[in-house]
Amino acid sequence: MINRRFLTTSELSRPSNCPELPLVLEPRKKSGLADLRGFVSDRSDEIRSDLLNYGGILFRGFDLEDAESFASAIEAMGYDPVGENPMDTSPRHSVADRVFTSTDTPDCFPILAHNENCFLHERPKMISFFCQTEPPKYGETPIFDSRIGYEQLPDKVRNKLIGRKVQYRRRFPRKRKPWAPNIVRTWSEAFGTEDREQIEAMTARSGMTCRWHPDGKLLHTEIVIDPLPLHPDTRQRCLNLQGYHSSSILRDIDEVRSRQNRLRNSILKLGARMMYRIEAMPVTIHWGDGSDISHEDMIEIRRATWNNSVVFRWKKGDLLLLDNFLSGHGRMNVVQPRKILAAFGDLITIP
Repeated sequence: MINRRFLTTSELSRPSNCPELPLVLEPRKKSGLADLRGFVSDRSDEIRSDLLNYGGILFRGFDLEDAESFASAIEAMGYDPVGENPMDTSPRHSVADRVFTSTDTPDCFPILAHNENCFLHERPKMISFFCQTEPPKYGETPIFDSRIGYEQLPDKVRNKLIGRKVQYRRRFPRKRKPWAPNIVRTWSEAFGTEDREQIEAMTARSGMTCRWHPDGKLLHTEIVIDPLPLHPDTRQRCLNLQGYHSSSILRDIDEVRSRQNRLRNSILKLGARMMYRIEAMPVTIHWGDGSDISHEDMIEIRRATWNNSVVFRWKKGDLLLLDNFLSGHGRMNVVQPRKILAAFGDLITIP
């Protein structure tokens, strides 16, 4: 038998305004992979309905051990995991067939709230995470209600997002500088090739424009995206955006200031400010016409996201299933050891 419940206060790192995100499915007695596979395969329609209703499901209390058991559980749910996450911004590596590390971003960096590949027209409809090694402290993967985020945007900002859309600009060096953090991806890492003609064809297929710096050391891409897409099934508007903006990045660093060394935190902020000053940030966000988004507008967008966040503590064996349109995610600062794996599935293209 399976208990249906929601997270309790003791399972959260901070109070939440979203008491029903995620739905928690938990066995009443010790259970393993075979039990979970049997449950999800027998009730796949019910699980997909719950996912559309709640935006996220946390399978907690099943004795899942490794990447293979994670992949097996996802397969039993009927999802079609993808073998890669094309043009991803987060560094990661493969650990099993269609299973990856959630991110290889350095532990001290918080990762902005986002819906996976929200900077592309093609994105996974499903994303899932598996806790193989429970962090002793911190290392949460906050999740965000994208429907409520849309509803709580101030009218002025929502109308701008509808009318102007957003533009993501990416900057790919040919080689990473020795001092550059792992968040900077080279164009061969992002596109899987150094052939310029292949890269130009890939960007064109993705709806991007690209240009090469005259010295041949940099590739720049631009793409305009609707940040308030309709969910392909529910037809609800969702706030799907990643705030690659100085105000968001600096506030996210402040979000973890009390949780790590103050000097390190100050260095992170100084480094972020410097990268913006010399125009070296790997990704930036603008209005669709290329003009700058004001700090005031981005603060409102960030507020609508973080006011509807759930920051829960991982437990070993947890499997978190998210609808990638209805729910965003991020990452807080990490205290090792921690091993969270990810899988992406059911690619879909939006206009």
